[in-house]
Amino acid sequence: MDKFVEVYAAADITFAYLVKAQLEDAGIPVQIANENVSAVYCLDGMVPRVLVPASYGKQAREIIAEIQRSAQDNAEDVDGLLDEDDELDDENVEP
Repeated sequence: MDKFVEVYAAADITFAYLVKAQLEDAGIPVQIANENVSAVYCLDGMVPRVLVPASYGKQAREIIAEIQRSAQDNAEDVDGLLDEDDELDDENVEP
């Protein structure tokens, strides 16, 4: 049996579960360490850790990198929309 290795340290449990779901959809077995840690302990470095069997490590990291790229792209899209809203607001202001 493969040893489980850490492929991601999540900022919070919600994101750890999102990563877990994506990895499981790809057929990768996943465990979450520090799953029951409260937000207070996250400040001390005890964050939820996503673990997979060592033989799946590379594949899991590639999937996680794609998730992160997608999240950044979406954040940039939202920023662009907010900028457009500001421009529209400026146009609708009466002198």
